[in-house]
Amino acid sequence: MSRLATLALAAAVLPLCGCFSAQGGAERNHDSVRKGMTREQVRWAVGDPKDVHPIPGQGDSPDLPVEQWCFQWNYPTGKTLTILVTAFIGLFFMDFNPYGFDVGFGRDGRVRTVSEVGPRRR
Repeated sequence: MSRLATLALAAAVLPLCGCFSAQGGAERNHDSVRKGMTREQVRWAVGDPKDVHPIPGQGDSPDLPVEQWCFQWNYPTGKTLTILVTAFIGLFFMDFNPYGFDVGFGRDGRVRTVSEVGPRRR
């Protein structure tokens, strides 16, 4: 492959760098979770959570969450392909942060809270 063809390919793929963000996947899955869903419905729609934490001290209130599931998405492997194809130019334009959201379940096992999608710590 000639140098000109390599540069042309890199220039053609560079606008696609933002398409390989983890934020889009987190937002799509966030939109599929609704208040009132059961644990099984959430697991079926989104998959297994990264972490599960109990929320102590909520008393007997049926409206407060007692368990929190943390979901997180990292950048897909397509980003690695973009980095290689663009001769590492894509490193300057890509967002490598994992994105996710939290889902809180009440005592009855139904969704009470769904946090906004945002960057997560690694």
